Amino acid sequence: MNITEKVFWAELKLKVLYAAMMINDGYTNEDVINQLMEILDLLENTKP
Repeated sequence: MNITEKVFWAELKLKVLYAAMMINDGYTNEDVINQLMEILDLLENTKP
């Protein structure tokens, strides 16, 4: 795994954990959905 892939997976993990924290801290559904959409954008821009 090269450094670019490692950075991508680290960013993805951070965003997922942040979304979970947002749910736990009582953020609005819209805020959590926006965070999850960012995760989907990251995944869509990767090679399978």
